[in-house]
Amino acid sequence: MGIVEIFRQIPDIHFTENENMAEKTSLKVGGAARFFACPESVRSFGLCISAATDNGIDYKIIGNGTNLLVSDKGYDGLVLCTKNLNRLLLDKGEIVSLCGTPLKRFADFVSGSGRTGAEGLAGIPATVGGAICQNAGAFGVTVSDFLYEVTSIRRGKIIRRKKDDCLFGYRNSVFKENGEFVVSAKFRFPKRKFKTADNYGAMRQKSQPAGRTCGSVFLNPPNGYAGKLIEGAGLKGCTVGGASVSVKHANFIVTETGAKAVDVYRLIEKIKTEVYAKSGVLLKEEVEYLGEF
Repeated sequence: MGIVEIFRQIPDIHFTENENMAEKTSLKVGGAARFFACPESVRSFGLCISAATDNGIDYKIIGNGTNLLVSDKGYDGLVLCTKNLNRLLLDKGEIVSLCGTPLKRFADFVSGSGRTGAEGLAGIPATVGGAICQNAGAFGVTVSDFLYEVTSIRRGKIIRRKKDDCLFGYRNSVFKENGEFVVSAKFRFPKRKFKTADNYGAMRQKSQPAGRTCGSVFLNPPNGYAGKLIEGAGLKGCTVGGASVSVKHANFIVTETGAKAVDVYRLIEKIKTEVYAKSGVLLKEEVEYLGEF
């Protein structure tokens, strides 16, 4: 039996070949993935991983595709999208979420349950699983702050960890380092005593560009900010092909219609080179690459 037949026999998935990844990422650039699957259950998610592993197929798990730059040459493997693993539950005071739940929906659910603490996460264009892996955060709050337990998969084995065993750090976790994939998580948020004004959306609109971006391109270096270093190197508005450094926030790259992934890649390399020459700081990408560049 061929690999296509194997994938097509997995229940509860949407499976396609040669999927245009420009339509699946926020930068709207890049080529096609050889295989693309959206599982609708945790079981089918695990079966897809097993099928790829057993048949020597490279795979990449994505949520909203907001932190991803796909090569114009495409990706000769399986892209496994978690967007259909989008469920939330309030169970005995705990918020339980599957990995594909968008952070905006997650934050709204927490608030709707009469709890507080997730408001600052609402504007991050990520899913719960991806946010946990990256330990994403904004406005002084990270997704791990109220996390209690994480369930993940590694080599077909289910693993459960309490927060202290997840080794959370700045934009880092055990899941990012060892190849585990977050399936679900439990959170404990305090009950809200009174209604507070939510100004996070307005703050984000004021400081960050709209349109086709991947969020922050670079990690902040110790005791500094990537955006300030890029601005200090005179790179605001710098353009390579159809990609440019945002004039609103220098740690964002914006793409135009017709842009190529290689434009973004070359602009990232230019930023790293010129910031290093100006400040001696070598910036490290927060955006992830998929395929050959």
